[in-house]
Amino acid sequence: MTQQALEKLYQETLEAAARLLSYRALSVSALRDKLLARGCQEDAVDYALAYLEAHGFLDDQKYAESTVRSYKRRGYGTLRIRQELRRRGVDEAAASEVLEDATPDWDAMEALLEKRLHGDLSDRKEVNKAIAALQRRGFLWEDIRTALRRYGASIEASFD
Repeated sequence: MTQQALEKLYQETLEAAARLLSYRALSVSALRDKLLARGCQEDAVDYALAYLEAHGFLDDQKYAESTVRSYKRRGYGTLRIRQELRRRGVDEAAASEVLEDATPDWDAMEALLEKRLHGDLSDRKEVNKAIAALQRRGFLWEDIRTALRRYGASIEASFD
């Protein structure tokens, strides 16, 4: 392959990568997979990824932070967010670093408990269903226990 043809190939791959990023943010891994699936050559993909990372257009750390904010806003817990980061191709080190300082969303947990329990902690079956719903949303067991205690305390305080 001539130098000119090689440069054209690299440029086309870079343009395809930029086009994909213009639609939505992607992790390095996800962008790599999409470019390879489109038939781009691996060395051209490596060049495009390196170029985009060097110029600040591709950053797994910022992507992970954005994803964490989005999922926390939607009321998901740490486990579910970690699963989503993994699914989106964010490496484990970046995911752990971003989630290290993540605190549970007590308001979201309390809102779900209120929606499910309506202030009644006496029905064990309904409490178990609420716990299962919180687990499905990815909250840690320790945080669920704390949320239940807080919810019970807020119910008792409202009767005082």
